[in-house]
Amino acid sequence: MSALVRALDLLTMIGESHDGLSLTDISEKAELPLPTAHRLLKSLEVQGFIRRDSVSLLYYAGRRLLRLSAMVRRETLAHSAGVDLAALSQRFNETAMLTQLIDGRAVCVALVESRRPLHLSVQVGRTVPLHAAASARVLYSDFPREQVEELLEGHDFERLRPSTPGNVGEVMQHLEAIRHNGYDVCDNEFDVDMWATAAPVRDASGTIIAGVTLVTPGERSGPPEARQEFIRAVTETAADIQAAIGGTPKVDA
Repeated sequence: MSALVRALDLLTMIGESHDGLSLTDISEKAELPLPTAHRLLKSLEVQGFIRRDSVSLLYYAGRRLLRLSAMVRRETLAHSAGVDLAALSQRFNETAMLTQLIDGRAVCVALVESRRPLHLSVQVGRTVPLHAAASARVLYSDFPREQVEELLEGHDFERLRPSTPGNVGEVMQHLEAIRHNGYDVCDNEFDVDMWATAAPVRDASGTIIAGVTLVTPGERSGPPEARQEFIRAVTETAADIQAAIGGTPKVDA
């Protein structure tokens, strides 16, 4: 067996362990002599794929392994959500998208566009303002105020439209509404004359990992009862994606 295959086996073993593994544990599980296991682990540690706790001496997933894992989860989620996003878009012939919080930015990771004219500035890979879009706010709606302030520290609260939140306090009002209602709405906040509603998607631990959004021109969003239909469809789609990835609703303490 090559050193590369052995190293990959060790990475898999450590990545699947939540409580950390000792050198002896790894040596026994991998059926490797202690010196060989130590040499491979040292190389992986130097490269940042694993880390060794200086007190317990246990090995854990490192920064680079966690980053790779996050990339795979994002791609898997975007792929899994594709069918549901397409169904949502086709139901109303409007644009549906999936967003995620990546390195402190709200990023569009999947998009199904309407066949009708829509002047939307968001595309896959682009960011949306953290303060000025429902698709962004649902991503950090569970954060306590201190964490929200940290996320938005130095953020440009540009009032893109008269209804755009202009400070942390106004953003917090939206977050509180999301916690209570399970969705957010933005009306002419970011793109001109656009109306959107978004709902969060949670993983198996109940942590928000994405948001589902439906966007339509304000003139096509219709009266309040029609907008409620959009909201119901978005929350249902988010729940379907959540169920497909083994997610669970938030459990209030």
